[in-house]
Amino acid sequence: MGDNSDEDLSWLPEKPTEPLPSDCCGTGCQPCVFDIYDEDMKRWETERIKGPPSLRTQKEVVANEDKDPVLDASRYSSFEIKTVTKVSSDSYIYRFKLPENKSLGLKVGQHIILKGKVDDKIITRQYTPISPLDVKGYFDVLIKIYDNGKMSQYVKTWKEGDAIEWRGPYGNFTYKPNKYNHIIMLAAGTGIAPMLQVIREIILNEEENTFVHLIYTCRTYQDLLMKSTLDEFTAYWNFTIQYILSQEPNVKVHRYGEQVHYGRLDEALIVKETSSVKDISNTMILICGTKSFDKDMIKYITKAGYAKNNYFKF
Repeated sequence: MGDNSDEDLSWLPEKPTEPLPSDCCGTGCQPCVFDIYDEDMKRWETERIKGPPSLRTQKEVVANEDKDPVLDASRYSSFEIKTVTKVSSDSYIYRFKLPENKSLGLKVGQHIILKGKVDDKIITRQYTPISPLDVKGYFDVLIKIYDNGKMSQYVKTWKEGDAIEWRGPYGNFTYKPNKYNHIIMLAAGTGIAPMLQVIREIILNEEENTFVHLIYTCRTYQDLLMKSTLDEFTAYWNFTIQYILSQEPNVKVHRYGEQVHYGRLDEALIVKETSSVKDISNTMILICGTKSFDKDMIKYITKAGYAKNNYFKF
């Protein structure tokens, strides 16, 4: 099929929309939104060259019908919102329905892509489900609503019963049991989402000897997300948490036994929290937060002596 401006392309999926420069966070995400766009265009062009399904061989049609994953990285699938739960002043957990006998099919550290439409423009954002990877019948996504966020304007309209488009999985984070002696997690706000997957993978494996230390920062104590889940995790011998509350006015708000620092997560605190690690080469640091948070954390840990192969940014 040649490049004919008059050819009928109505049978094709919607042509991918190129991201705006502002859609890229500039901190080295893998894959970047522009990487995903390039892959989308390759798939779109491949489908266009193949021609309409009606012209394809029966073998091709049957092969495609046999592939029926819950999630597909090459196309968007619709999932119905089952429940909406407010968990803080600006964050919600959205539960999406899956077939009862199926899970989402993600591996540890992988995320999925949400597609929305605002002002007649297609926008996409990456989110990591917070539900256990092997849970069947549903998946949960934690989303923070920003007053001026483009995707937030779309998410604000969601209600139970709505069909929302997702695709994936994406992400090149890999984890092997006991690969590291220590894993230090630096998370801010909804950046706790990918950390939950990794924490579960480690603490629920009885053969794991890896020690995990989470440094989790939010503005106030009430802003701490997934706290009841994190409290349950602390029952395991190889998991500890240091909470950082940057704008909490009440310095006595935390519970007995909780490790809480009132103030910002700065370079001095990072040095303090990582100084107990004797063997940096057997330590991995995981980072997830806002653009500015990620850049600051990478700067701090680099100064503390950690090389690029000793940290990973979700």
